[in-house]
Amino acid sequence: MFMLIDKLESIVNNKHIKYKYYLNDTTKTLFYVSIEIPIQRFKIVYEELIKLDLSETAQYIICNIEGITYLHYYNDYFNKTYLYEQILMNDDNSISKSIESNENYILIKLCHDNILITESKITFTVKESYDIVLKILPSFNISPDDVFIECDPLKVTFNYPISINFQLFDMMLLKYNLFFNIYTNESINVMSLAEKVIYTLDIYKTSFVMNLYNKWKTFNETIQFQEVQWYMYSTIKIIVKYLYFLYIDFHNEVMIGSDLHFNIPIKINYNKLFGNYYTRYFNNKDKVLPVIADKEYCDRNSIRYVQWKENYYMAPLNSGYSINLTTNKSFNKEGKVPKCVKVIRNTSNKKNVEYSNLSSHLDENSKGILPPTLFVPYGFELSILYRVHFDIVDSLIEFKRCPKCYSYIGIPSKENFINSVKSKINNSKYFENENIDAKKINILAFSVDNNSEVYPYAVTNYLYNYNSSFSFLVIMLNTTKLYTVSNYRYEFIISSSSNLFCKDDPLVKAIFSLYTKNNISIIDNNDLQNCVKQFVQEDDHVILIAEERIEKTNCYLWYSFYSDIIPEVSIISSSQLESLLPELSDLYDHVKDINAYHYYSISKDNEENNNIIVYGVWSNNKYYPCKAKFIPFKPGMKNKPYLLLNRNIDGSIIIPNKNNSDYMIY
Repeated sequence: MFMLIDKLESIVNNKHIKYKYYLNDTTKTLFYVSIEIPIQRFKIVYEELIKLDLSETAQYIICNIEGITYLHYYNDYFNKTYLYEQILMNDDNSISKSIESNENYILIKLCHDNILITESKITFTVKESYDIVLKILPSFNISPDDVFIECDPLKVTFNYPISINFQLFDMMLLKYNLFFNIYTNESINVMSLAEKVIYTLDIYKTSFVMNLYNKWKTFNETIQFQEVQWYMYSTIKIIVKYLYFLYIDFHNEVMIGSDLHFNIPIKINYNKLFGNYYTRYFNNKDKVLPVIADKEYCDRNSIRYVQWKENYYMAPLNSGYSINLTTNKSFNKEGKVPKCVKVIRNTSNKKNVEYSNLSSHLDENSKGILPPTLFVPYGFELSILYRVHFDIVDSLIEFKRCPKCYSYIGIPSKENFINSVKSKINNSKYFENENIDAKKINILAFSVDNNSEVYPYAVTNYLYNYNSSFSFLVIMLNTTKLYTVSNYRYEFIISSSSNLFCKDDPLVKAIFSLYTKNNISIIDNNDLQNCVKQFVQEDDHVILIAEERIEKTNCYLWYSFYSDIIPEVSIISSSQLESLLPELSDLYDHVKDINAYHYYSISKDNEENNNIIVYGVWSNNKYYPCKAKFIPFKPGMKNKPYLLLNRNIDGSIIIPNKNNSDYMIY
């Protein structure tokens, strides 16, 4: 079985392979492990799973048992930071499809996969997720040695960034004596014009049909196998990897000094190779694209080249262009990409170039005009403001990516971001003339995406604390895909007269309006001390504050929110809170404009005669808790649970802490 693999591996290891291009595995299937779990064990298993250190790619776990759902976040980002990252994190559309027919399930959400656990099986779609499945099996009293991974027959597919010429591929098989294991019945003349060639791949005593597609005009360059069993999948993947290594090396030998005298140019799918930096359509005659470079040849002839990943690139010879690694104009998973640039003999030292387009080049000495229409959806058209680029080189505020799917799994915390910014402004030339103390500055931030839409940034738990006696330093996190940088770009926002803003400036009002429409409370710390009577503390954050005492009762009207500022007033324990909560009737008397409730329905169907348990009410974006109360359900009652303050069915309160971060959702 391994004779072909051993032969290919020997050829590759004994040969100096100059070019290493990799196939992109696009195989999709559903893997599963058969198990038997009684429904009575689901909650026990869930409580064990939330304690496991699974992986950085694990985001959260959901357990649904007979209509009651439990939720736990593995990634602290989700319950410590405002979820502005809808443009960064993968959405959950695949979840609803996978669980719609399962009433009882446990689902572990990874950034690139969903592991779904039911009473009869564990399913997942990405092969690498099996490593996590092995970690969770002991929680089901199952040994990893006793399970077998299964899947339906695979349609194995790979696409490739460097086009395969079928004539040269056949000659390469002949050169390395591989045609006994890999062969086709097509003639050389037919292959030279074909867009598809069918090869037979013999491994041990099994034959596989290998379809090679080279539809260059439709950008469909793939290798495909039909009906492959799981145990043969890895073997085939290794074989085609080595074959592709050898083909690219052979094609380059043909182009550089070979006795074969073939003039077959190498066709690169720039879109696949460089991660969407280049478009797939190359009909622009003025665009000069990089070509593969032979390092030794370039060194001998003093030709400029750049390295990208494991390979080298240069501008086409005699084109009048040189080659650079560029970092602007397009978002790309890999950071910098090779780009051909026009050679200009004269030089200039232009600085402070103004521009109005987000796609324009921005160097460290230039100012960019902030588009005045960014906040028009929030009622503000801003006068001329400038963006000033600055780099923050700090591991604490890096955007961490999943090595499998390159989606973001780690977002800088608000605290680390603010500390890094304040450290930066102390050494920035833009604040040399400002007599400011970094400790007495409000950091106000927002992000902008490729569609010029703005989002809150550096906001924790739906609350922004500021001090009205301090100035505002405004930071924009430029997440537009028009840039190609290893980390996202931060920029100061300044006016023509000042680098700082006050509370009444239109920009500050515009960002506050953005926050308000995203349900973020804006708290002036100067006023906070005056309005708070009592508060409940949780992990160094305020969770509930008492706004006022209800007359003739030992109850308070509570307003629930999180704050980094700890008021200098009396603290009560969470156990005392229940006795100080008002009745639902008190909320009816004191809270205006109730627009939603937090309740649990006794029945699955909210019919008019059914009773519900009410835990609190909503007035616009404020949540007010009360003692649990049974009341009849009325049509039109909107249910809006409040997850930061958890309630048991009997009405008792669960205050989440570091050792108990799971939520019950009704």
